[in-house]
Amino acid sequence: MRKTNFNDDSYTIIGAYYEVFNHTSRTFPERIFELAMIEEVSQQGIAVSRQDKYKITYKNYLVGIQQLDLFIGGEIVVENKAVDQLTKLHKAQCISYIKTVGKQTGLLFNFGASKPEFHRLYFDPAKKPSEHTPNDIVIPSTDWLYPDLAYQIVGGLYEVHRVLGAGFVYRIYANACRRELELRGLAIKTAKRIQVTYKNKIIGDVAFANILVEGKIMVFPVAIGNIQDIHLDNLKHWMALSNVQLGILANFDAVRLEIVFVRR
Repeated sequence: MRKTNFNDDSYTIIGAYYEVFNHTSRTFPERIFELAMIEEVSQQGIAVSRQDKYKITYKNYLVGIQQLDLFIGGEIVVENKAVDQLTKLHKAQCISYIKTVGKQTGLLFNFGASKPEFHRLYFDPAKKPSEHTPNDIVIPSTDWLYPDLAYQIVGGLYEVHRVLGAGFVYRIYANACRRELELRGLAIKTAKRIQVTYKNKIIGDVAFANILVEGKIMVFPVAIGNIQDIHLDNLKHWMALSNVQLGILANFDAVRLEIVFVRR
């Protein structure tokens, strides 16, 4: 099979999307649409691979592995969604995946809406995002605990989001946060699981990354659709087990980094 060129073959791939959209039910999961796209694109003689794994690095440090939906012709990232409507976050996720493979182009397809919906996306590696921390960061006031340390930490979290973008699993962000805070000269202690108690008795543990910074502030990196789904009482309980008074919850699965300060 031949490799593809975005300008020459993007319309062929988009045509394959319309063909799959018109011959499938809107109730299928994403993987069914992926398989149908592979079948349709392959019939056009274009090489396509599914769920390839790629190493994700952050400032020359391996932070995890990411899988892509489809990678077509060794040039075009294809991200498939089955949602009511595509959002800015979906675009940001696709851009992150384009960066992952070191390419410049991608196609974002939605199979869940009543009508076809897609976007052509471009990433220019020569155009670097601003290295300045946004001016509208919410930082604890001086009457809070450790305002200077909190500012250093939040600046590092914004740097991680700026470099990686949205769309990765929380473990990748947790590893990147650890790396960034280390680079800033902060003493950290990490944990990958947190104990769960029921009526003051430990009954098990769950996978939930946290980073204790300078023994004073606990950072909780997450990648979740709605940050409100995180129960702050649970965070406060886990902070209490480490005798920590201040926590920072950071949601990276957003167009703009979402920060919540947790005071116990």
